[in-house]
Amino acid sequence: MGSREGGTPTDRKAIQDVLLKEGLIALKLSTEVQSMEELQESLVKHLGQNSVETRRRYAQSVVRWFFPDGFDGLLRRTWIAYEDEAIARDLLHYLYLAGEPIMSRCVAEALFPLENGIAIPPDFFDRFLHEHLGEWVPAKTRERLKSNLKRLGFLERVRGKPDRLTPVASQKTSFLLLLHHRFASKAVRSIELRTLLADPFWKYLGHKSEDAVRSILREADATGAIGKYVVADQLEQVTTRFTFDELLKRRLRL
Repeated sequence: MGSREGGTPTDRKAIQDVLLKEGLIALKLSTEVQSMEELQESLVKHLGQNSVETRRRYAQSVVRWFFPDGFDGLLRRTWIAYEDEAIARDLLHYLYLAGEPIMSRCVAEALFPLENGIAIPPDFFDRFLHEHLGEWVPAKTRERLKSNLKRLGFLERVRGKPDRLTPVASQKTSFLLLLHHRFASKAVRSIELRTLLADPFWKYLGHKSEDAVRSILREADATGAIGKYVVADQLEQVTTRFTFDELLKRRLRL
C-alpha cells in the first residue's frame, strides 16, 4: 500500500510521490547553508505547502533521496561545479530511482525492453506490481507509480487514451559524471563494459540500448573525456582518464 504523500515509507510496498521541484529547491539552498541540519531547516521554510507538518515530511524525503551520500555529496558538488539545471534534473531522477526499489525496478526491468512510443497495456503495471511484491495492491499504488513515471519523463498520460512510453532525453555529461562517480570516484580505473552495463544507472537516465552507451563512450574517447574505449577480440573495456573529483574541477562536458 502507499504511504502518505511525500512522507516516510511505511513498508517495502510504499511508493511516494517524487519531489523533483522540491529537490531542485533543496539543491540551490544547499549552497547557502553549511550543514544538513541547516539545509533541512531552510527547506522547511522555503517549501510552498501550507502545512508545516507536510513541509517537514517533504524535507525529510528530499534529504533522504537526493543527499544519500551526505551534505557535500554528488548532487551538491556537481551543482557547484556546473550550475546546470539540465544536469541537476538528470541527477535528481537518478538519485530518486536509486533510492526507490519499486520505481527503479519498473524503469530498469519492466519498461526498459519496451520500445519508445508503445502503448502500455491497461494491466501492465498491475502485473508488474504483483510480480514484484507477490500480491495485488490497491489502485492508488498503481496510479502513484504511473504518476511518478510521468514526472520522470518515461510516460505520456492523456485522459481517455492508453499510456505511452516516451523517450527521456538526458545529458551526455550526466552519463559521464555518473560513470566516474560510480566507477572512478577515487582513482582512475579500467572497467569491463559488461560490468558498467550491469549497473542500471544508464537506464535510469533513459538510455534504451547498450549501443547508446557505446555511442557515448566513443564520443568521450574521441574528445579525450576518458582515457580510452577499447574493443578488441573478446575485450570491451573503458579506461577513465580522470577521477570524479578531477572531472568536476575541469568541468568537462560532452
